[in-house]
Amino acid sequence: MIKHNDDGEKLTCYFEGSMDTDQCLKLEEEIEKTVQGAKQSVVFDLEKVDYVASAFLRICIKIAKDIGVQKFSLTGVCPQVKKVFKIAGFDRFMTIQ
Repeated sequence: MIKHNDDGEKLTCYFEGSMDTDQCLKLEEEIEKTVQGAKQSVVFDLEKVDYVASAFLRICIKIAKDIGVQKFSLTGVCPQVKKVFKIAGFDRFMTIQ
């Protein structure tokens, strides 16, 4: 289960631990339901994440396409996870902090 907070201006989803393929498969449907139809910005808070698999990158792309890439961002990204997003080229089209 993912924790999330909707303050009216943005929907923040909080993730913890390793976002490996198994974890992503378990959470994908829940993530999609949580952000489905979001009118406000969606932020994935990765402050407590130490690893992301390609399955998580795929989830990020799907959500960004569904709500509009300008309304999607990542925050609290540690250096080793940020490197994965940069290698994949995500830093060219989405905000990664």
